Amino acid sequence: MQTRADTTIANFKLKEHQYIAEIGSDVHLFEHSLGCPLMAIKNGDTNKTFAAAFNTTPTDSTGVAHILEHSVLMGSRKYPVKDVFGEMNKGGLMTFLNAMTGADITYYPFATRNLKEYFNLMDVYCDVVFNPLLEPETFEQEGWHYHKENLKSPLQFQGVVFNEMKGAFSDPIRLIFHHIFGGLMPGSTYAHESGGDPRIIPDLSYEQFCDFHRKHYHPSNCTLFVYGDAPLEEELEFLDDRFLNQYESKAGRSRVDLGIMITSPTTISDFYGVESADTKERTYLAVGTHVGTVADREKNGAFQIIANILFNSDGSPLKNKILATGICKDFGGLYLSSSCFNTVMITYLVGSEKKHLETFSDVYRQTLEEIVADGLAHDLLVAELNKYEFGVREDASKAQRGLDLLSKSLAALKYGTNPFEALQNEKVLKSIRKKALNEKYFEELIKGYLVDNPSTVTVALEPDPEKNRRTAHEEQERIDLYESGLDSKELDSLVVRTKELIARQQRANDDATLSKLPQLELADLPAQVDFHVATPEKLFGQQTLISELPTNRISYLDIGFDLSHVPADYLPLLDLFGTITTEIGTGKLDYMQFAKEVATCTGGLTHSINTYTTYGEPDSVRPVLWINAKMLPEYLERGIDLLSDIFSDLSLKDRSRIGEIVRREFAWAEHSTQSEGYGLASTRVFSHLSPAGRYQEHYSGVTAYRRLKELALGYQGQEDEFLSILERLSEMVLNRANMVISFTGEDQEIEILKTTGQRIVDALADHPVAQTDDASAPEFVREEAFITAAEVVFVVQGGNLFEAGNGYKGSFEVLKTYLSRDYLWNSVRQIGGAYGCFIQFSSITGNMAMISYRDPQVRKTYDAYDRLPEVVADIDLSPQALEQLIIGTYGNFDPHQSAAAKGVTARNDYLCKITPEHKRQRLQEITSTSVEDLRSFAGRIRTMTQNRYRAIIGNRAKIEADRDLFESITEI
Repeated sequence: MQTRADTTIANFKLKEHQYIAEIGSDVHLFEHSLGCPLMAIKNGDTNKTFAAAFNTTPTDSTGVAHILEHSVLMGSRKYPVKDVFGEMNKGGLMTFLNAMTGADITYYPFATRNLKEYFNLMDVYCDVVFNPLLEPETFEQEGWHYHKENLKSPLQFQGVVFNEMKGAFSDPIRLIFHHIFGGLMPGSTYAHESGGDPRIIPDLSYEQFCDFHRKHYHPSNCTLFVYGDAPLEEELEFLDDRFLNQYESKAGRSRVDLGIMITSPTTISDFYGVESADTKERTYLAVGTHVGTVADREKNGAFQIIANILFNSDGSPLKNKILATGICKDFGGLYLSSSCFNTVMITYLVGSEKKHLETFSDVYRQTLEEIVADGLAHDLLVAELNKYEFGVREDASKAQRGLDLLSKSLAALKYGTNPFEALQNEKVLKSIRKKALNEKYFEELIKGYLVDNPSTVTVALEPDPEKNRRTAHEEQERIDLYESGLDSKELDSLVVRTKELIARQQRANDDATLSKLPQLELADLPAQVDFHVATPEKLFGQQTLISELPTNRISYLDIGFDLSHVPADYLPLLDLFGTITTEIGTGKLDYMQFAKEVATCTGGLTHSINTYTTYGEPDSVRPVLWINAKMLPEYLERGIDLLSDIFSDLSLKDRSRIGEIVRREFAWAEHSTQSEGYGLASTRVFSHLSPAGRYQEHYSGVTAYRRLKELALGYQGQEDEFLSILERLSEMVLNRANMVISFTGEDQEIEILKTTGQRIVDALADHPVAQTDDASAPEFVREEAFITAAEVVFVVQGGNLFEAGNGYKGSFEVLKTYLSRDYLWNSVRQIGGAYGCFIQFSSITGNMAMISYRDPQVRKTYDAYDRLPEVVADIDLSPQALEQLIIGTYGNFDPHQSAAAKGVTARNDYLCKITPEHKRQRLQEITSTSVEDLRSFAGRIRTMTQNRYRAIIGNRAKIEADRDLFESITEI
């Protein structure tokens, strides 16, 4: 196509075109005659990406932008389908499909490798955003409503976003950010909670909701984005012909209200809910500082690195001085450079006390002044510059590269900066490196923006065992006040309205309505799916799995150690052992020097634990600890030497640092248990079902959490014993007799591994290991509840569906798609009000669990799970509906992955003895699935339901209201 400025195609005028070598793409910036910008990034990537973004600037915390994001996807003028998003999600090959609300923007992105589906989805997404139905029932379901199912049932607030944000506001970190933005920028767009404050969401009316769409969802207030190998002219013509030419005139673009930045330091105190009466060392302290705006890219890049140097590196002089005071369990921070127009530096203490605020402020200020006066150490600068540049390099290898580039250019377009510059990093990084190493650039920025900056907010967030009770009481008072003003007719009307909403939610789309959605057919599926397979080799006398893939010259080296011989008593400490191993240092390098070396020569040194069950042997289990490193080619050999030093000279002598790590890990485990506790509940259920599940319970479930809690809270008395266990684990685990190597990279790096990898093996001890007995877990009760301070619950139920895996075939995957994306989506999310519900399933063991997320219900969700046998027995699908489920299931077996992720998948498949032939057989079974095949699983699901296990984690009041469902209720 023509690339001359002012070229016009379908009312889109080309404003600028550049070929950007860094991203290997032709980049075009257009503007439609209505004033709508369109950014086009064109290259050979088959994963075509589209997004429509709207400037949605809230003026309150009712969450109207967030509720609208959910609601437009529930039906449109052209597609009057109940829950368009859910229907599209059932069937299709899309690699990404979502919608997101930010502080001042809402955007609707998707990605797919299928050209037909690309234009289908573009048509659907544009119609739902520009022409949504926005029915009152949609507002009530997705936002909020008064819910009363009969005259005897209690009146409640219900709504998907309402419950989602209850879960979000259970997270103290979320509350800190909320207060920092509101405190720094009072009266601004960013002082409001765009997601919605649960206390304020019920203030939103249906009329205000519709008015917000009228004001903000106009092409003049929209930015469009296209990426990949689709024909550009066809994209432009499609968008103009189908949608934009329906509008005759421009409308204004929504503007951010910047408010008035504070000019003197201020302190905000608040509380967050906890269950335990023990509130010692559970306070969060934070400091937020206004630094600048998004306009200065170089300064913003510099501050990203400065944040890592000051707050996150174990080599940081500031971090180490803060931790040395003993006033917290962890210290960290980050720099926010694109989430709003004003950029903000945030640092926080975890596990502290409010009385330590003065000490924190003094040490923070004094240490920054020392850094400015003395300068940052050269090796620390080099390390963090390297680490940052590695991240930029790795971004180019992301599977969803279009989404990554979208976010970068979208921020620039949103705030009026240069979107072409936003896609280029090399020049900026080169300048930052030169200035940082030669001109004390970072020190000057610290002095000018972090020392004595009056635009600073300090937040103290204290634990309060009564907070949740007060919040619930205030909500109930509001409900009672409303109910007291209703007469008998109005109460009857409310019950009728609730029943009508439920009936509508239960009513399925008819075939005639569904046929209006543009959909793929079985003939559109790829003729063949290629599965990457790792090549097994014997290198250095060890089992080695090689994945030669285009990684942008990044090497991913994973060293695995079989844990089968580790005694059960040690298993709850394995994750902690992995953390310490990758942080503590060696005999030659203390933990600070070690951290600098890790950042210098790797893009990260981490660990993970996996359990592998062999295909056809459901009772087998092979637990493996992985030490994971990723390196650029110029540092690959140095990274291998670093791993060798860890394995030959791991030092566990720094008792103080090990104690800090223990306390830090517990502080974050406690945080995640409250905000994202479903993992503990699901692991508990699976612990009943297989040896692999029992292992997982030991090292990552409630058992592991409670052992970590016991250790952290009583560390002084257990220190010697714990250090002895660490020494024993290092001897047992870091051993060449039980190792496996996995490498993903390109041919040149594979050759480097082959010539230098022997050093890793030589560094390891070589002594025989003996298998221990199966890690038998204690006999847990079948129905357990765990109390946290969350305002919602996570509800899990599971069992064995295919004993020893027998009877499993690909058609069950189609049934799983139906249950998760249709039945559970409708019954648990739309009717029940949960934010989500999904299924975990292992085809090897035949074990399955249903898991709800940020759920306001307990009994109703379990009832929905228990109805599965009848639901499956009564499945009645049209040929069209079945075809869509088959296509959606097929897509799950052909995920769009980065090269690194493909390497991990191939590694895991090899260790489980899953072959491409197995996967192709499942695909054949999937594509030949009939409705009768789906119904045939009803008996197995009935047996599983009769023998099911349950676990739930979350809000006390909700759990205790249905306490008869559980044999055991305990605080976690």
